[in-house]
Amino acid sequence: MDSVVADSGTPAVVAVSMTRARRLVFDGRLDGRGEFRNPAASDTALAQSLIQLLGNFRDFLPRLPAEGLKLGADWTDTLAGTQRGGGALVTRRTIAHSAAAAWEDHGGVHSLRLDIGASYTIQGSGDGGGQPFELGGTGSVSGVAYVAADGRYLGGESRDSSSLTVSFPVQGLGIPVIQVTRSSVAVRP
Repeated sequence: MDSVVADSGTPAVVAVSMTRARRLVFDGRLDGRGEFRNPAASDTALAQSLIQLLGNFRDFLPRLPAEGLKLGADWTDTLAGTQRGGGALVTRRTIAHSAAAAWEDHGGVHSLRLDIGASYTIQGSGDGGGQPFELGGTGSVSGVAYVAADGRYLGGESRDSSSLTVSFPVQGLGIPVIQVTRSSVAVRP
């Protein structure tokens, strides 16, 4: 990660964490379906402290059809994942639709553009400093990814928008949270 930037509405404590995320490196392997396996962070303590920001890191990479990519291919994946962090256990269920839309030049490389759209639900609960809480909501993702003719992943861009409610049952309080994340992934030579 080399350019994480907080916008003007980001709380100072989160902005500081985002600044620390710069130059954080993840190594891992892609399996045949495009799933990022065995991720290893260059600084595991830092990565753990940024779990809310990096929790969906694996979603940066496109899911690929089992039969391989070809122009006009169209597929849907249903994914579920649970993660623990920040005192919470959160489950995300996603339905993602992808299409191999067009051959294009991307960074001077002949590549297949994948158009990606997804909708998801989030449900979880936890304890923050002795205070139980629950969270839930929905979100959507839209984006593009590029795969070279020789199979190399070349990067992409996405926009993730979610609307959640964090509830504190003891107080009978619910706080709406709207989060928008724009991601750009570039592969370095």
